[in-house]
Amino acid sequence: MTLVAEVADELEAATSRLSSEGLVVQARCVDLADRLSVHALGQWMAAGSDPADILVNNAAVLPISPMAMTDEVVWDQVLAVNLSATFLLMRAVAARLSVQGGSVINVSSRAGVHGFADETAYCAAKFGVEGLTRAAALEYRGTRVSFNTVTPGARIKPTGVTAADYDAWPDARRAALRDPEALGPAFVRLAQAQGSPTGCRFDAWRVCQGLAASETGLTDDALMALAETVERGAP
Repeated sequence: MTLVAEVADELEAATSRLSSEGLVVQARCVDLADRLSVHALGQWMAAGSDPADILVNNAAVLPISPMAMTDEVVWDQVLAVNLSATFLLMRAVAARLSVQGGSVINVSSRAGVHGFADETAYCAAKFGVEGLTRAAALEYRGTRVSFNTVTPGARIKPTGVTAADYDAWPDARRAALRDPEALGPAFVRLAQAQGSPTGCRFDAWRVCQGLAASETGLTDDALMALAETVERGAP
């Protein structure tokens, strides 16, 4: 498993935690807004001696700003991190995954299907992620790689909040949030897709509920039945 992030101390903390649980983890500190760094990461992913078969594009930036106050620097950064890096990393591994089998999971948002005031750049990027994912699914349909998007589907604890701060929140506020780790089973199931389903948009919390209600796990058809959107066009 390889973790990629821009913030070195958070990356080190996550790597140390997973390693303590017995997982083999390596880390790469990369600024996904930097095109050359993303290209280098993609080349490394494609040429690795032990190439991964799962790519999760989860990095994002979300500046809150009205359109009139969103300058080109902010616009370029949001699209670079949220959309361009996703495209470049998908492109780097797609051909290999289509042969050996694999799954690309792009983390989206309600902002990928609805507009929100003061989030013009973020909405544009997430709408782009949705279109990119479905187009890639059509191009590689019939191969052994899946391309899907996933949204949390539940309010989750924000990153950067200390345990002390979280514990000090009112019970009602904490009760409305779920630990992001609770969504893990949905990502595991989508990682197993490897060709089917593909071109879908999933609510992670809904998938988790489906898994919890099933004694044998979700078949491909049962998983696809939970999708919010299914790309049915022909390439």
